[in-house]
Amino acid sequence: MEATQGALRHWNLEPVTGVERATSGVMNQTYLVSTAQRRLVLRRHRRSVRDEVEFEHAVIAHARARGIPAPAAISTPDGEAIVDHDGAFHSLFAFARGQQVSRGELTAPHARSMGEMLARLDLALADFPVPPRAAREHPADLAPVAVAVDHLLQRIGRRSEQSERDRWAADLLRTKAAWLQAATPPIWRDPPGDELQLVHGDYQESNLFFDPYRTVVDVIDWDKADVGWPPAEIVRTLDLALRLDPELCAPFIDGYRTVRPVSIADLDQAAGNWNYNRIHDHWVLEGIYLRDDDRLRIFLEPGPFVPFADKWARLRPLLD
Repeated sequence: MEATQGALRHWNLEPVTGVERATSGVMNQTYLVSTAQRRLVLRRHRRSVRDEVEFEHAVIAHARARGIPAPAAISTPDGEAIVDHDGAFHSLFAFARGQQVSRGELTAPHARSMGEMLARLDLALADFPVPPRAAREHPADLAPVAVAVDHLLQRIGRRSEQSERDRWAADLLRTKAAWLQAATPPIWRDPPGDELQLVHGDYQESNLFFDPYRTVVDVIDWDKADVGWPPAEIVRTLDLALRLDPELCAPFIDGYRTVRPVSIADLDQAAGNWNYNRIHDHWVLEGIYLRDDDRLRIFLEPGPFVPFADKWARLRPLLD
């Protein structure tokens, strides 16, 4: 906390009455700052390259200039929006309006507003200048996935003590290993190159604030903004934030379509690619069991492996 107080001194604020670590957020360190006059948010960025932090600030400024509600960055008396202190970059932001709503408390009106705001955000970021995205390889071979699953299972099995979450992870991996034995490899289909643009990158309920009418009034956490395909972010949100709940996903899509069109064909392609990612990617489990990053344990959940394609097939008729 002493380092946090030291970073705050760069802004020469009125007397600070309180600083507490925000409970939300895993990768960045965020602190809620109170003074006699206002509330602020101090962000200790996870990124160590200044250009990347400046990019985040540029994205926020661009979105705000086009009417997207996002807390403004506050400059120091020297006019600096980014401060290098204690070996990390820091930024200070106005406190977001409204209230956060937990995933389990989201309702259809929340979801509809989330869809509307994402469409507005996609339109606002469409003209943000971004460099061409280098093509990535997406091999269909599932053999490396099976090897990775086996390696992770071995790492969990060697733990002298296993928590309930460790058992969840092992069950997920064992059922995935069984599924892989007879699985048809998923195929990645590149999205249209002329439809790639800057996207928020982490559009979830944890990065949104709502007013009492269940309308999104502020969007935060822009550090994952990157070149992407808007339908892909839609599908990601349907899965991670809305858990593919039909009573939430349908109003989300309806809300999005009131601002910007999106076809079921594009959603199908994005869902197919998300299925590919979910099968090939083990970043949470690798973070926990290969890099000892226990912050990621909050993402572990009980239940066997089910390919996203199977879940999408059940939801899709309600979105067409």
